[in-house]
Amino acid sequence: MSKKLICTLASFLLALGTLPSFAEQNVVLIEEPKGIFEHDIAAQDRCISFSQRSPFELNVVADSIWVGLSLSGYVAANLVRAFGTYPEYVPGTHYDINSVAPIDRWAMMPFNSVLDKVADGVSIFEAALPVLTYGVEFLFGNLPKKDGISLAVMYLETFFTTNAITDTIKINALRVRPYMYFDGFDTAAIDYHDFEFSLPSNHTANAFAGATFLTYTFCKYYPNSNWRIPVIATSYLIAAGTGALRMASGNHFFTDVLAGAAIGSACGFLVPFAHTFIAKANTSLAADCEKHGGPLIELAAMPMGLNVSMKF
Repeated sequence: MSKKLICTLASFLLALGTLPSFAEQNVVLIEEPKGIFEHDIAAQDRCISFSQRSPFELNVVADSIWVGLSLSGYVAANLVRAFGTYPEYVPGTHYDINSVAPIDRWAMMPFNSVLDKVADGVSIFEAALPVLTYGVEFLFGNLPKKDGISLAVMYLETFFTTNAITDTIKINALRVRPYMYFDGFDTAAIDYHDFEFSLPSNHTANAFAGATFLTYTFCKYYPNSNWRIPVIATSYLIAAGTGALRMASGNHFFTDVLAGAAIGSACGFLVPFAHTFIAKANTSLAADCEKHGGPLIELAAMPMGLNVSMKF
C-alpha cells in the first residue's frame, strides 16, 4: 500500500475523531485574547493556545469511550454501594485499637462532626478549583473556547475515573473507619454502612485529582507564568489539608489518605497526559502527510453540519 494511500486513510480516521481537524489548528497566530472583562494580559501569562497549537486535543471516539466507561463504573459502584448487602454492625462490638498497624495507629482519632463538615467544604473547594481558575481565565479572555471545552471533558473524565476506582475499592475492602475504635462514633453511619467504607479516602482522592489536574494543565497552558508556583503550592496545600482533616475527624486512617492521594494524583495526571498524545499524533500525521505529498482530509464542525474537504 502506497504512503499516499496510508496517509489518506489515516488522516480520515483521525479527522473522524477530532473536531475541528488537525490541519485547521496548525495556525501560528490565531487571535488576540478577548473576554467579557477588559484586562491587559502580560506576555508570559498569556495562554499559549493564542500563539501556537493547543497542548491538548479531544478525540470524539476515544473520549466517548472513556467518558462512557468511567461513568458506567462510577454509577455501577454507587448502585452496589447503595443496595449491596454488607456485614451488619453488632451493638456492643469492641474494636481493639492495638490490632491496628503502627503506621495507622498514630493518626487515629474519635469522630468530630465539626471537622467532618469542614473537610467536606475544603474537599469541594479543591475539586472546584480547576473550574474556578479556568472560568476566570475564560472570562478575562485568556482561554480559547475550544480549550475550555477540552478542559471540561478532560476534568469530567478525571472525576468519573477517580470515583469509579475509589468506590469500587471501598465496597470490596470493607475497612472499618477509625472512629469505630472510640466511644461516641457516628451512629448515623451505621444505618447506611458508611462506617465500613474507610479505604480509600474519596475526599482526598478528589482533592489530589483536582490539584494534579490543575497543576499539569496550568503548566502546559502557561509555561512561563509567574502564577505557576502559587497555583501548584495552593492546590497541593489544600489537597493535603483535606487528607489531614479527614484523619482529624476520625473518618480515615493514614493509609486511607495515602491511597486516596495516590489514586487521585494518578488520574489527575494520566487523563490530560493522554490528551497530549492526541495533539502530538495530529501534528505528526499532518507533517507526515505534507512530507510525502499525500492528501490531507479535514473534518470540521460547521453551523449547518459537518464539512469534509481534501487538500493535495
